[in-house]
Amino acid sequence: MRQRPSRSRLAAAALAALFVTVVVAACGDGSDEPAEVGVDAYNLVIAEFLPAPAGEDEDRPVVFVARLGDEPFDLDVQVSMIEAVEDSHDLRFVDTVDAALDDEDAEPREDGLLLGVGTVAAIEPHLVRVEVYSGTSEPTARLLTLERRAESWRIEASEPVEPEVLIGDE
Repeated sequence: MRQRPSRSRLAAAALAALFVTVVVAACGDGSDEPAEVGVDAYNLVIAEFLPAPAGEDEDRPVVFVARLGDEPFDLDVQVSMIEAVEDSHDLRFVDTVDAALDDEDAEPREDGLLLGVGTVAAIEPHLVRVEVYSGTSEPTARLLTLERRAESWRIEASEPVEPEVLIGDE
């Protein structure tokens, strides 16, 4: 005749099952399901490259944002990004890089900053390319790795890469 498991063994088994469930939930299911990449990810990316806010009696710094790639930002995303920084920066979206540059010296208009922002990859690793041009130095570029934790995004890594779009005069 088989013995019934003791209460302590049943409790240990239940705890083990609970532990496995929590670990699997915390780590994800390992699938390559695309993450919802919303405006919060792009706000984080933009904030990483914004110049210091102006002083009290100064105009807000102008920041032009051009999309790297073929797909423009949705209008709702643009509005949300502008609203996120409107108290400290004058964020302006342009359809082309040239629209942000002065015709005479090819520097960003109004002593601004030009950011070229790629698309945040929906599947891990969540990579996004950002190119930066201020007119006072050569364009630079960084490849950011974003990580989504719960309902927020954070920058996991940032590495320099060669600019591909904002390459300047050669």
